[in-house]
Amino acid sequence: MNGIAPEAVVALAIALALLLRWMFRSRPPRVVAAEPAGWRERIDTLVPQAALVPDERKDRYRSAVGRFLREKRFVGCNGLEVTDDMRIAVAGLACLLLLRDGARLFPMVRAVLLYPDRFYVRHDEPDEFGLVSDEPVEQLGESWEGDRVILSWADVRAALDGDEVNVVLHEFAHQLDDENPETEGAPAMRDYARWSEIMDREFKRLQRHRRPPVLDPYGAESPGEFFGVVTEAYFQRGPALARHHGELYALLRDYYGVETAHRALWPEHEGDDR
Repeated sequence: MNGIAPEAVVALAIALALLLRWMFRSRPPRVVAAEPAGWRERIDTLVPQAALVPDERKDRYRSAVGRFLREKRFVGCNGLEVTDDMRIAVAGLACLLLLRDGARLFPMVRAVLLYPDRFYVRHDEPDEFGLVSDEPVEQLGESWEGDRVILSWADVRAALDGDEVNVVLHEFAHQLDDENPETEGAPAMRDYARWSEIMDREFKRLQRHRRPPVLDPYGAESPGEFFGVVTEAYFQRGPALARHHGELYALLRDYYGVETAHRALWPEHEGDDR
């Protein structure tokens, strides 16, 4: 082959295949979908958390939501028919995480899969004893290595009504985490020293706490799950998080670029601190 060794041809072919795979994974094909009519007016009614966005960042927020609606594919599962209101609600919640300077629109996400309610999946990861269970596990959400996000619509609605668990924020926080594959529980940023010091201390504190007043005990599973849980608390229970975890609140405020302790979206829940 014109003097080129067969081994070199094979190596070039493999390199090209890997390059193409990386390109399509990092830059998924752009989906152009119609924006729901009047979504800019509807989002404030559908997503109470949108009231947290400061005036100076509202244009950025609405721009991100519009792109999300155009570029991310929504798929209904188990017979669920995805409505415009569902799309607006998910996009409106997810884009709360993109108010900071330089934020990217979840570049690896191709699709959002919506189930009517919680769903069951089988996992092949071994437990602490090295055993793999055959029993399916009930899930309210999953994030698949940057490829897709899977959500229970019933739990999305509960978060919009003020439930402490916000599956959209949790799973899209995992997407931010996945953008920085070198660490777990730390999205891309400049000040890793401060982030690591505060998050590690608070993570260990949650592991020791038998009845945490604000944070979901599920966050003690791993640094990645801790990041998802504290992100939920920051937007769902900002005033309570600021009272009980001042440094953690300030860290997330500086990262997300929005203040959440200045108003209780669901005042009836703020007296529930244990």
